[in-house]
Amino acid sequence: MNEKTKKGCGIGCGVVTILIFVIIGSIAFFVRDMSADYKAVSKSEKALIAAHGGMDGFIPPAGGLPSADRVQVFVEVRKEQAEWRLNVALAFEEFLVKKSESDSGGFTHFLKLMRSTSEMAPSLAGFWSSRNAALMEHEMGMGEYSYIYCLAYFSYLGYDPGDGAHDSNLDFGRKSGTSLEISTDRAMTEEQRRDAAWRRTHDIMLPMLESVDRTGMTLETEEALRWLAELDLEVGMMRESTMRYPWRDGAPRLLADIFRPFRKVLEEQYDIAVNPVELIFEKMDNDEDEE
Repeated sequence: MNEKTKKGCGIGCGVVTILIFVIIGSIAFFVRDMSADYKAVSKSEKALIAAHGGMDGFIPPAGGLPSADRVQVFVEVRKEQAEWRLNVALAFEEFLVKKSESDSGGFTHFLKLMRSTSEMAPSLAGFWSSRNAALMEHEMGMGEYSYIYCLAYFSYLGYDPGDGAHDSNLDFGRKSGTSLEISTDRAMTEEQRRDAAWRRTHDIMLPMLESVDRTGMTLETEEALRWLAELDLEVGMMRESTMRYPWRDGAPRLLADIFRPFRKVLEEQYDIAVNPVELIFEKMDNDEDEE
C-alpha cells in the first residue's frame, strides 16, 4: 500500500502495548505482548523446526496420500487444541462487536475496541503454543500439519480457505515472532480478501505437491498410476493459476477415501472464525531469544 500516513498512538494496557496505524482507508492494530507469551510461541516454533523441519522442508511421502495413521495423529493434535480454539473464537466475536461499536464513532467505543484487541493477544498466543506443543508431543511437523489441514478441510470437506478472513473483514499476521498484526482494510472487497487467502493456500501447497515422493506407494499399480495422473493434473493447474488451491472442485476418490472415516471429527474440529490463524507459523532463523 502506497503513501502510508501514520497517526502514532501508544496505549499501555497492562503487559500489552497496542499501536494503531491509519493507512489509506485501513486500520492496522499491532499487538505486542510484553509478558513473554509470544516469546514462548517463538521458542516452541524454533524447537518444532529443529525437530521436524520447517514448512518448506516437508516432502509428502507415499505419492502424497496421507496415511490413516497420520490423519489420526492430526486429529489428536487438534483435539488437544479444542479449548484454546474456543477461546480464540470467543475473543474474535468480542473484537468484532467492539469494532462495530467503534465504527459508529465515539472515543469510549474506540477505547473498548483497544481493550478487546489487547485481550485477543494472549488467546492467540495460547492457541499457537498449544498447537506447537501438541505437534511436538505427537511428532508431527508444521509442514505435514499444514498439508493435511489443507487437504482435509479445503479439498475433501470443501471449506473455503478464505473462511473467517472475508467474513470477519480481518487480516492476521505475525511480526518478529513477538507481535500480532490485526488489520482491517476498508479498501479491500470481500472477493479480494478471499482471493488473498486462496493465493496463500496455493503458495503453501504447490511446493509440497511438486516435491511428492512417488516411491513407497501401497496402492495397486493401476490405482497408483490413476492417482499420480490426478496429482500431475492438479499440479499443472496450480502452476497456471495462483488462485488455484488443491482440488478446489472436489477431492478425487482415493484422497476422499482416506479422510472419509474421520469426517465427523474433522467437521467438529473446524471453526470458520479461527481458520485464518490456524496455519500462521513463523520461522526466525536470525532472531535470538531474549531471556
